[in-house]
Amino acid sequence: MNHLHYIGVLLFIGVCGAGVNVFFKTGLARRWRIFLITDLLILALYTAWDSWAIYKRNWYFDPAQILGAKVLFSIPIEEILFFIVVPFTTVATYLALKKLTGWERDRK
Repeated sequence: MNHLHYIGVLLFIGVCGAGVNVFFKTGLARRWRIFLITDLLILALYTAWDSWAIYKRNWYFDPAQILGAKVLFSIPIEEILFFIVVPFTTVATYLALKKLTGWERDRK
């Protein structure tokens, strides 16, 4: 079961982000294009960074805690998913906080 640790954390984060998005009606679905473009830039940048760090042996992933599927320059699938799930949850949380605090209304 140890090999499911990383994916389990990602699943928890993703479910929380989806819950925030639905419960607070953030409208993230209307902004999917800008989110997709931004997330692809994040994915490209951090995939390159991870690849370099793995190559230099400054960074590694415990084989006992990942599924073992590697993509893009020997980076585990969980790490690629991290760069998709975490930004999604962050943006959903940001939009929910804007809505809850009325910050957007105050600025107009």
